[in-house]
Amino acid sequence: MLTLLLISGAGIPARAENQEAYMDRFMENPKEVRNIGDPFILQDHGYHLFATGEAAGFLTWRSEDLSHFERSRALKKVSWASKDYWAPEVYAWQGKYVMLFTARWQEKASLRIGIAFSDAPEGPYEDPLDAPLFDFGYAAIDATLFTDEAGTPYLIYSKDCSENIFQGRHESHLYGVQMTNDLLHTVGQPVLLTQPDQPWETLSGDYRWNEGPSVIRHDGKYYLFYSANYYASREYAVGVAVADAPLGPYRKQENNPVLRWVGSEENVLVSGPGHNSFFTVGDELFSAYHTHTFPDRPSGNRRLNIDRAGFHDDGTAYINGPTRAPQLRPLADIQCVNWMGQAVCEGDPRGLLWDGDICQAASSAAYVWQGKTVSFSWAVAVHADMLLLYPALGTRIAGIVELGNLSLPFDFTPEKPGECCLFSFEETEIMNLHISLEQGELGEVMLIGPEQEE
Repeated sequence: MLTLLLISGAGIPARAENQEAYMDRFMENPKEVRNIGDPFILQDHGYHLFATGEAAGFLTWRSEDLSHFERSRALKKVSWASKDYWAPEVYAWQGKYVMLFTARWQEKASLRIGIAFSDAPEGPYEDPLDAPLFDFGYAAIDATLFTDEAGTPYLIYSKDCSENIFQGRHESHLYGVQMTNDLLHTVGQPVLLTQPDQPWETLSGDYRWNEGPSVIRHDGKYYLFYSANYYASREYAVGVAVADAPLGPYRKQENNPVLRWVGSEENVLVSGPGHNSFFTVGDELFSAYHTHTFPDRPSGNRRLNIDRAGFHDDGTAYINGPTRAPQLRPLADIQCVNWMGQAVCEGDPRGLLWDGDICQAASSAAYVWQGKTVSFSWAVAVHADMLLLYPALGTRIAGIVELGNLSLPFDFTPEKPGECCLFSFEETEIMNLHISLEQGELGEVMLIGPEQEE
């Protein structure tokens, strides 16, 4: 007989049997790694985290589950830099690992981009130049690397507001430049890509930022994610710009920012989510970013966060965050499958309930499913043991789930950002799922089960 529990409280849901294995399916924000910023994760035989945090050089943290991390030293102080070691990013490149980073050039007392190489992702990294990677005559920070469809490398960085005066203001602008295949030389002149010009990017007065870039190729387009506003303010947030070519022109999404602070003026739950980067696990895309350790006192003390990200059918990018309730770990890591994408659906022609967007953020309001009834069926029975219903925009939902021959009422109000209404049950075969919604709107539905042997 199918036994089922409706869990509506905060925290990890539990089953009577095999509770420990069940809890291991989940992870939660913020992570244990704190007093850092600008996180970057390389997935390579485990997860390798790099971040701002040391007075000189960089540490790295290794993890198997994205919840527990072991620390080691990745890069010592380099010869040309005195301080301000920021924003390390590491990539597998031509049989080695390359680290891009920011530091202050002693010779000119100005910020520049550095490069270092290693034979292993955790290091140690060595600087082959004993000098900045390039010098265009101004302060440059936050370099990120990506390739076009032909494999040609490009670097995007921020022309820092410390030395860039634009229309009487200090502004950070994003620039892109092609690189040689060994990544040691630039090709041509840098091209201006973005500058702070949307209203949400101008909240910090006479100092304005476009910084912390990260680029993803998707369906023939280039998605440039970036952060704006002062890093030690709650308004630090993430936007997206899209282009048809590596060096633009880039057009900013109208629904920016896609990652922003959560709460009220009286109670800030999450402050300053920003400087994000991406990594993939199986078919899933994840974003690493930082938030302030103390939401009511924003500062350089920040913590690691990880949430899912993706793209809608119309090409609009999203990030499922910031969350503070348990989320599923990468499905490939827990050997599970979300069966929703394999179902035949009646009642959701746009596929909004299985597009990956849980619709927590206001930027996803246009992608909320606003129907009242929806049905899913599978030609061949699937094995599942969890059903997750995500309320849209953090609101109350109520209704009935019909799963097989069971009719299960629910009435759920999330207590934490990103919290779902979760049904757990012993593994069973499922061919039909029907949801009738009497109150509220849904952002996403997940039917989760273990991978099946073919």
